[in-house]
Amino acid sequence: MINLEKQKENFKNHIAKFTDYGNIKILDFKAPDTSHYRIRFLFEEDYCRLHISGDLGELVATNYNNMTYKGFDNFVHNTGYFEEKIDCLSRSIYSYDEVKAKQDLLKLIEEYDLKEELGQVYDWESEEESINDVIDEILSDFNDDTGIGSSGYDVASKYIDDFWEDAEYIGREETGILNLYMLAFELATKLLVD
Repeated sequence: MINLEKQKENFKNHIAKFTDYGNIKILDFKAPDTSHYRIRFLFEEDYCRLHISGDLGELVATNYNNMTYKGFDNFVHNTGYFEEKIDCLSRSIYSYDEVKAKQDLLKLIEEYDLKEELGQVYDWESEEESINDVIDEILSDFNDDTGIGSSGYDVASKYIDDFWEDAEYIGREETGILNLYMLAFELATKLLVD
């Protein structure tokens, strides 16, 4: 996850420039003579569509009425709502951590009261060893970009009913890119007001 307080340092020399072309509104936020952390918010107001481009990646988002320059303030502190409006983006919103995935799987095993059942899967002396082997099998094709793979999904589905409901959340962490976009917008608009 991105530390937003530290990220503010990357914007400290930035200048905000707002251009209004009627249905098209553009907010540029960049430091002079560099493209480091340069970001552009382009609002197609008649289509309620936002394009974000620059050094921090590309994104297109659409909403029926508030994906406008003035309406975008509604999203600044609600990235969950904003995420639902994204049509496409070049950066990942989530990454997957294997250590967290193991912890999440242990919680699921406890939640579904599967310790005893999984403890009998392998012929080990301890329940814990057997559970760890099952978890290792579930994480056999784990990937930092996608999480649990199809082999692991099949193994987990044998033991956990409706595993499909939980699979995408196992080991998942926000990358913080949406928060970074919101921080940039907030800092830029604040400069325009000051």
